Amino acid sequence: MGTLKDRVVVVTGGATGIGLASARRFAAEGATVVMAGRDATQGEDAAQVIRGSGGRAAFVRTDVTDDGQVAALAQQAAGEHGVIDVWFNNAGVEGGIAELANLDDHTVRELLDTNVKGVYSGMRYAVGHMSKGGVIINTASFVGTAKPVPFAVAYGGTKAAVVSMTRAAALELAGKGIDVVAISPWVVDTPMVDGLTGGKGPQARADFAAAFAPSGKITPPEQIADVVAGLAGRTVSYRSGDVLLIDAGPSVTPM
Repeated sequence: MGTLKDRVVVVTGGATGIGLASARRFAAEGATVVMAGRDATQGEDAAQVIRGSGGRAAFVRTDVTDDGQVAALAQQAAGEHGVIDVWFNNAGVEGGIAELANLDDHTVRELLDTNVKGVYSGMRYAVGHMSKGGVIINTASFVGTAKPVPFAVAYGGTKAAVVSMTRAAALELAGKGIDVVAISPWVVDTPMVDGLTGGKGPQARADFAAAFAPSGKITPPEQIADVVAGLAGRTVSYRSGDVLLIDAGPSVTPM
């Protein structure tokens, strides 16, 4: 069994992309995984695949923009398993690419509610069910943190907020023995990149990565999952409050 044997891990945005790859890796390392997301059919199917491979996984329909649903997710995970050892705040939306003046208010609010408030709620409710040694992992992005991206002002702002919240929470929770760390991926091969490139296919995704990532390559979500599992199992070196840039190569660099 792996480094996360008998650990209880909650993954928001767990049915696709980085979240799904991480949920699979957590389960392969021996964890009990509670996957959360808005699409119940997609989430149940993903959990079933993990269980079919011998892993332990369940899905809880959760919209992270709803504070009450996040509280209920934490309560259910802890109620069924006794404790939460790792909470991975991964759920996020990209909001599309648009000029500053052309991004509508609904999109901006969705970005803020999902990418900022959703992460805040996750940390807020995870802490009450964690014992000493717990780990909270937040998904930020290179956008708005390591590199400004034109036409992604609002999205970048939300990810900069994730970095700030991670660092502040790490200081607050140090006395409780709970670590807080963020990952800041470059360009990852997920449905979110499809959205940013207009769904034009693999070449468009590759071109996007070539324009922004230091490696010039698109990063497989499984590579991100390797780092996330390493953080959860403490096999990747970090200090609480760190933000780790992850690029194809592979390379992991503190920001």
